[in-house]
Amino acid sequence: MTTGTRRHHRLGNQIQTLLLIITIAGLLGLLGFVLGGMAGAKLTMIVAALGLALTPSVPPAFAMARMGARPMDPGQFSELYAICGRLARRAGLERMPALYYLPSKQPNAFAMGNGRASGIGITHGLLSALNTREMAGILSHEITHIRHNDTQVMAISAVFGRLIGILAVTGQVMLIVCLPLVLSGMMQVNLMILAVLAFAPWLSMFIFQALSRTREFEADMGSVALLNDPEALASALVKVEAWQRTVLQRFFPYIGRSDPMLTSHPPTKERIRRLMAFSPRNRFSGKRERIFVL
Repeated sequence: MTTGTRRHHRLGNQIQTLLLIITIAGLLGLLGFVLGGMAGAKLTMIVAALGLALTPSVPPAFAMARMGARPMDPGQFSELYAICGRLARRAGLERMPALYYLPSKQPNAFAMGNGRASGIGITHGLLSALNTREMAGILSHEITHIRHNDTQVMAISAVFGRLIGILAVTGQVMLIVCLPLVLSGMMQVNLMILAVLAFAPWLSMFIFQALSRTREFEADMGSVALLNDPEALASALVKVEAWQRTVLQRFFPYIGRSDPMLTSHPPTKERIRRLMAFSPRNRFSGKRERIFVL
C-alpha cells in the first residue's frame, strides 16, 4: 500500500479516537443532566476538566520502579539502545525513551510518558522470544504510542470513566433511598433514567476498550511508517500469540475466546492482516529472516 493509504488509515483512526472521546464525554454529561438537570451537566463537565488538570503526571522512572522494572544496561543492550535511538529520532521525540527490564516470563512491552520524558518496559520473556528485527518492530510500535501521547489520551478516558462510575453509583443510591416513595406511588421514576444509571458504567467500559483498540491499530500503522518493515511487528505478534496459546490456556482454557469488544487490544489476526497489507509481497513467513536498515 502507498503512503497515501497509510495516511488514510491514520486519519480514520484519529477520527475514531475523537468520536470515542466525545461519546464518553457526552455520556458523562448525560449522567449529570439525569441527576441535576442542565446545572448538573455543566457541573460534571467542570469537575471532569478539573480532574484532568489536577491528575498528577507520574515520571516514567518512578512508575517503572513501582512495577519492579530496572533500567537496562546500555552496555549489555547496546543494540536495542541504538535501534531505539534511531527510531526516536525518526519519530521526532525530544529525548530517546529509557529502556527498562522486567523479570516477567510473559512476553510483553509497554510505553509510558511523552516525547519529553518517556520509558519503554520490556519483559525477560519478550527479550528471550524475539530476534533483533522483531524487537525493532515492537520498539517502533511503543515509540508511536509515545509520539501520539496515547498515555494522555487514555488518561482522559479513564478520568471520564471514573466520574461516570461515581455518578452512576450516586444515582443508584438515591433511587434506593427513595424506593419507599416509589413503591407507595408518591414518586415516579422515568425508565430512561433507570436505564442510564444501570448501563452507563458498562457503556463507559466498552468505549474505553474501543479507544484502546483504536490506539493499538494507530501504533501499528506508526510502526510501519517508522520502520518500513511491517513484517517485523507481524512476526513479533505471531510469537506473542503463540506463547499465549501454549502457556496461558493451560491454566485459563477460555483465554483467546472472549468477545473482542471486551478486550483492550484488537485481535492479533486482524492486526497482522492490516500490517501485512503494507508488505511488498503481501505475505508473511515466520521462518524468513532479512537484514533491516535503520
